[in-house]
Amino acid sequence: MKSTRVTRRDANGSDKASPHRETRLPLAAYRFAFPVSTSQLSALSSQLSSSFTSPFIPATVPSQPVTPPPTAPRLLALDAYRGLIMLTLLAGGIFHSLKGVPGWDWLYRQNEHVAWEGCVYWDLIQPAFMFMVGAAMPFAFARRAELGDSWSRQLLHVILRAANLILIGWLLDNFGAEKLQFGFIRVLQQIALGYVLAFFVLGRSFRVQALLTAGLLIAYQLAWMFNPWNGADGPWAMGTENLGAAFDRWWIGRNYSGYYVGLNFLPATATIVFGVMAGELIRQTALPGSARTPRQTCLWLLGAGLGGVALGAAVSPWFPLIKRIWTPSFAVYAGGWTTLMLLAFYWIIEVRGVRRLFFPLVVVGINSLAAYILGNAFGGWFRSLSQAWIGGLKQPLGDVGFPILQRALFTLAAWGVLYWLYRRKIFFKA
Repeated sequence: MKSTRVTRRDANGSDKASPHRETRLPLAAYRFAFPVSTSQLSALSSQLSSSFTSPFIPATVPSQPVTPPPTAPRLLALDAYRGLIMLTLLAGGIFHSLKGVPGWDWLYRQNEHVAWEGCVYWDLIQPAFMFMVGAAMPFAFARRAELGDSWSRQLLHVILRAANLILIGWLLDNFGAEKLQFGFIRVLQQIALGYVLAFFVLGRSFRVQALLTAGLLIAYQLAWMFNPWNGADGPWAMGTENLGAAFDRWWIGRNYSGYYVGLNFLPATATIVFGVMAGELIRQTALPGSARTPRQTCLWLLGAGLGGVALGAAVSPWFPLIKRIWTPSFAVYAGGWTTLMLLAFYWIIEVRGVRRLFFPLVVVGINSLAAYILGNAFGGWFRSLSQAWIGGLKQPLGDVGFPILQRALFTLAAWGVLYWLYRRKIFFKA
């Protein structure tokens, strides 16, 4: 069974085996969590490939050597974008420490989830994760197709990677817990489920992708509005009287805290597909001989981003923006903002050529899984350990300044670890 791996990359960003640096982290719990053998998965994917093929992915491996088509260069803008989101998570505690501080409380509010309806910057963090996964898919799978991977082999890769992400999410969910619980609302599990679904539209035309995504969101909207589990206050009321909460009680026997629901992965798949479409647009533009210029691509991204924000906001009086249950209006609204964020990085880095300035973000973004694990598993441990070293500053810095110092030091330490990994070309991958 495939495990989470740590690999080296060459100068072009491609994975390269290294007898000294490659490390495999065993995930023995797969046998318990996923009682399906690799051979069974291979057989299943082979059966599927016989009835489903994509124009983007070859159904068979070429028997004769072929000259691969030109490959789009690595998208540094996506690494920097990913780095911004990951750095926000690592440094989020700094902003949380500003609650109630005159002149700075607005920054705290932008970095804390809204109670129910509405959207702030912090509510866009998970959609940005989902969107960036989608944006990377056209580049990754085009490269696999060039190397001769069949559709069934790529499907197997998708399934195993999704299983890896789910297991890592479960490990983090239960890190330091007294009782084991398994859920699907953490971003890793949500990405895993949406990643599998998005794979089936990869390589289709933009029209087909748009129609399928619209169909998914409309069907989900109707199912959420018309079902026997809605309470007297309607489908958008805060609480556990809705379709998602009913599904969780049936599936895992409980409801999640904060009124999140596991079914979020369905509308979140639309967010991933928005990323797929944006990534494919950029990938095609970067190919040698492309008729589309980077400036034209920027205009397309600008129109899509503004359109998503405007449409989501326009329907919000009737279909509110609620991140905790990922309403379709929120999926469209957040998809617009995440597209605009990608546009900003693409314009500055890829079109204007400003690269060196974003190096600190690239260090984090190119190793995002390692950054995520550092932030989720070691943040609390670092703060406890730092008490012995800087505890004497607590009184002079006060209840606001001392937590800010602790969290800033952790952010710097985490960046230092990621830089050490970057210098040695060690990158964690699911």
